[in-house]
Amino acid sequence: MLAVLPASALAKPKPATIKTGTYKATTAGPSGLQKFNISLKRTKCTTTPGQGTPAIHLCVTLPLSPTIACRGSILEEAPAGNFATAVALSSAGKAGAHGTVVEPPAVPGAAPTTGTSAFSIAFTKKGTASGYLELSLSIVVGPFSTTCASGKVPFTAKLG
Repeated sequence: MLAVLPASALAKPKPATIKTGTYKATTAGPSGLQKFNISLKRTKCTTTPGQGTPAIHLCVTLPLSPTIACRGSILEEAPAGNFATAVALSSAGKAGAHGTVVEPPAVPGAAPTTGTSAFSIAFTKKGTASGYLELSLSIVVGPFSTTCASGKVPFTAKLG
């Protein structure tokens, strides 16, 4: 005799989820291939980058930013900003953050190099991610001031 089970008794497959852990990322840097880590874990982070109350989410951080080239009338190499503060991942698996950059002056007594930076990432359910870093700086050298921009510097990452 064959037993017939109602459809609700059949096991439903779990939907694939984004995998947490340390993602090993690479991007083209001014001195060749740059390697860096991106962390994705369930922890407290802001619900919206820069605002909101801390809540438990899947949160992404970039513990150490790689050095990227900023091009203008001069070529400047600088870290792509500070993105060590955990930012919540959206339900679509994306996160982004903007920040300010303040680099000490190259010459004592000169003005510091200032600017903005951006970090954007999209995770897949297969343990990979891709995104970009961006940097825009205002550099003062003596009586002269110049700007430079990196444009969107793409990277790829894989769960390590």
